[in-house]
Amino acid sequence: MSFHTADRSLDSYQFTFESFLDDSARIEPDSLSESIAKFQEEFGRTYHSYRAGSYHFPNDPTENERTEEQYEIIKMVMDGRLHLAPFTRAQPPKKVLDIATGTGTWAVEMGDRYPEAEIIGTDLSPIQPGFVPPNVRFFVEDSADEWDYPPEFDFIHTRVTLSCWSDMQSQIIARAFAHLRPGGWLECQEAPATIYCDDGTMGDDYGWLRWSREFDAVCRLADRQAVIGPQIREWMVAAGFVEVKEVVFKIPLNGWPKDVRLKHVGMLWQRNLLEGLSGFSLGMFSRFLGKTVEEIEYSLVDVRKSLFDRKVHAYHKLYVVYGRKPA
Repeated sequence: MSFHTADRSLDSYQFTFESFLDDSARIEPDSLSESIAKFQEEFGRTYHSYRAGSYHFPNDPTENERTEEQYEIIKMVMDGRLHLAPFTRAQPPKKVLDIATGTGTWAVEMGDRYPEAEIIGTDLSPIQPGFVPPNVRFFVEDSADEWDYPPEFDFIHTRVTLSCWSDMQSQIIARAFAHLRPGGWLECQEAPATIYCDDGTMGDDYGWLRWSREFDAVCRLADRQAVIGPQIREWMVAAGFVEVKEVVFKIPLNGWPKDVRLKHVGMLWQRNLLEGLSGFSLGMFSRFLGKTVEEIEYSLVDVRKSLFDRKVHAYHKLYVVYGRKPA
């Protein structure tokens, strides 16, 4: 379709750029520090520069696309629900904190679902979109530090933060309890690195099992927790939360299940793991085991092959644990 400007004069067009902008309005400059926005480069990947080295996984477009896919898979596993805590459009939260928000998709979708709520997302990397709902804001922040917030949140949320914390119980769960208003909720959606098998088809030589054990060991060297999920319920109760509920979902490592839906989820999860394996390994294994990039990539060949073995009926667990701060 073409338009002839001779036939369509813009002189009387009401919403020109000039008329849209109120000349009395002030456009604020971008206040993001250049040093924060300029990422560290290593192994051909980029990493966060704020508190550089505290998080050992990349933040480049390749990893961001993978985490977006991971987000959609988890949402699928949870039947499209953003949370299990008892909020509805009729009874929405007023103020929400999304810790380690990553690309910010959960926060954005929460902002769309609850337009009357204030949504805050924090992360080490400023990789969130600039065009978001007006009730959503993002901040560059290290949530392992003390939180500079008043205790007024209705809802605090984490998702897949394995290897982010040295002690999730004290750094996140206890602080969340302190910063929730009475009656507010904490929900943690976490998938530990551990893999499981119920029918004995997974031997000790299974490639992804060997990798997950090595990954857990190197995370301990890095003072990071790779296995967070099974303990969250206990940690919440110890912090003072009540009505604590735990729901566990199984995510197959590939398409081995007979069930059509689980098979589809498993195939998506397999692809996501394959896309992320290099990023999961390079920073950790190089910095704490002294391995070269070539040594790491060579060791991952059998790990990748193992993900295609449908005779091994292995799966990850997604722990969704939520509890309320007493009124």
